[in-house]
Amino acid sequence: MRQNVSTNVITELNQDNFQEMALAFKGISVVDFWSATCLPCKQMTRILEEIVQEIPEHVRISKINADDNPLLVQKYSVRALPTLLFFKDGKLMETKTGVDRKQVIRKAIESYLN
Repeated sequence: MRQNVSTNVITELNQDNFQEMALAFKGISVVDFWSATCLPCKQMTRILEEIVQEIPEHVRISKINADDNPLLVQKYSVRALPTLLFFKDGKLMETKTGVDRKQVIRKAIESYLN
């Protein structure tokens, strides 16, 4: 079953749809590992909600609840939250941990668009 993903939304990922929605995506995929009990994760969510309104359609921003997806946390060595993974055409390009300013995250995304 294919999910319809529109632009300007943050997609919720899990272990079942990660391959299709993040790794098989042609373009830039930013994946945010978060937890409901993590205050910096809430700050990151607000930043990503702003960025998702400004990015081209070949960039996807997604979130993964780290508490509910331990296999992905282990696979990508997520040690702290929030953690952003930047993929380009399914290849992991960069990992950022902690909250960054909006401009820093946008610059990272734009660096992979070229």
